[in-house]
Amino acid sequence: MLGDNARQHAPMTADDQTTQAAAGLEDPLRRTVRRLPALARRVLLRLARPPARRRSREAEMAAALGRLQSELEHVGGRHSEQIERLEDLARELVLTAESLRRQISESAAAAEKSRPEAPQEGGVGG
Repeated sequence: MLGDNARQHAPMTADDQTTQAAAGLEDPLRRTVRRLPALARRVLLRLARPPARRRSREAEMAAALGRLQSELEHVGGRHSEQIERLEDLARELVLTAESLRRQISESAAAAEKSRPEAPQEGGVGG
């Protein structure tokens, strides 16, 4: 048994040698060229992650700040409404108290007028 060496091959020409050498170089080159976009994509993704995360965090913070500003405006408006309502209630309370005082003093004056005068006993200076 002689193996593969026992087969007779045709002698190699100069063209065969350059074609095979070029084909041997072409395959790794083609593989590298084919793999280059995937490699570049991985490198770019790895390099782009920190800025992308930062932009994402900045966008989240901007959205949260917008929500807080909106909520603060809403609460501020409600607070103003509540203060106005309390001021109205305080005015009504003051007016009611003044009205009650007037009525009480008018009632007291009317009661004084309607009461008969009692005779004085014991004379003057007594």
